Amino acid sequence: MAKKYLEKNVLDAAIERLEIMFQNFDNIYFSFSGGKDSSVMIQLANMVATRLNKTFDVLFIDLEAQYYYTIKHVEELKHLSQIRDFYHIALPMALRNAVSVLQPKWICWEEESKHLWVRDMPENCINIHNCPFPWFKKGEEFEDFIIQFADWYQKKYDGPVACGIGIRTDESLNRFRTIAFHNHKIMFQNHHWSTKLKVHEKHIDVYNFYPIYDWTAEDIWGAVSQLDLKFNYIYELMYKNGISIYEQRLCQPFGDDQKKGLNQFKSLEYETWSKVLNRVNRC
Repeated sequence: MAKKYLEKNVLDAAIERLEIMFQNFDNIYFSFSGGKDSSVMIQLANMVATRLNKTFDVLFIDLEAQYYYTIKHVEELKHLSQIRDFYHIALPMALRNAVSVLQPKWICWEEESKHLWVRDMPENCINIHNCPFPWFKKGEEFEDFIIQFADWYQKKYDGPVACGIGIRTDESLNRFRTIAFHNHKIMFQNHHWSTKLKVHEKHIDVYNFYPIYDWTAEDIWGAVSQLDLKFNYIYELMYKNGISIYEQRLCQPFGDDQKKGLNQFKSLEYETWSKVLNRVNRC
């Protein structure tokens, strides 16, 4: 039977889940967006890994059109003590452009559009010139890349792999379904907060784990305060600008939902806003 966590607070439950990951897997990576949820997850993982004398890797996909403070936060977390490899990906991927009917997709870090880049190429990143992934092609979809990366990572280490993902089910129905429907997935040791990954409809030896799936926004900020964790300062600016903790989002700005918050760039980071405004076709 999967364990029930009703008798625990969410912090203790998350730490126990991370302990299960580190005790059962030698090769672990965490997906990091620069946002509050994955940030808290990684910092908790570092605490657990320190105590258990373990290491882990981090996957961060840089979408170019991001807040200055998001990248600053990413850079400071690169120095966590237990990180082995930090995969800072700045490859030309295709992303949704919901602000235009003429250009439904745009390609971040595209060499031909270098004069329009929102930011300079970060140092020590994986880019088109040093890409170690033989399967990558310019214009690959973000969703396809993360699956291909998991497959590549598992083959690299030739053994079972755990991938930590910092999603919370109270943010969307789809996220709830990812965790809740046990009959449609293979779980690790029957833990409902895990899912065995598929590539081309075939399961591979990679499990996605969701250690903070049952947290709320209040829990996230409570952990930041209680444990004195580092956080992305852009959230402070959002709050001061009248955005509640339940509505704050950091995804790439031109998506179907994210376009509603485009004007926040203007309010929070004016110089970034002017570059974002000119980055894609808006007709």
